[in-house]
Parts: sequence; C-alpha cells; structure tokens
Amino acid sequence: MSRTPKIKQSQTPVDDVRRVREKIHDECGGDLRKLAARANKTAEEYRQKLGLKVVQPPARESRRDGTGG
Repeated sequence: MSRTPKIKQSQTPVDDVRRVREKIHDECGGDLRKLAARANKTAEEYRQKLGLKVVQPPARESRRDGTGG
C-alpha cells in the first residue's frame, strides 16, 4: 500500500484519521485479525472517553427510499 506524500499544509480531521489508521496498520504488521482487534479496542476507548453510546442496527433491513421492501 503506497503512502501519500508528506505535504506541509494545514492538517484536517481527515489527516488525523489517516495518521491514526496508518499507525495502527504499522503496529499490526499487516495482520488483518490483529488490525481488526486493535481498531475495535481503539474505537471502544474513544467511545468511553467521549461518552458515546453504541447504537444497535435496525432489526431488519429496510430500503432507504422509505418503501420498506
């Protein structure tokens, strides 16, 4: 996976997410299972830190256009 070149400019939230994602990927050495476990752990840490609630997905799949079928 090629990395985006380092360009000195103002950092955006997207840049922050990219840096965190790359750091976690490097820590896991490309192991997908480790990467998923680490990402889940990081997400849980931020959920607790920020007081976010987990929202359960809908019980059944529904169409976005509102027709329900």
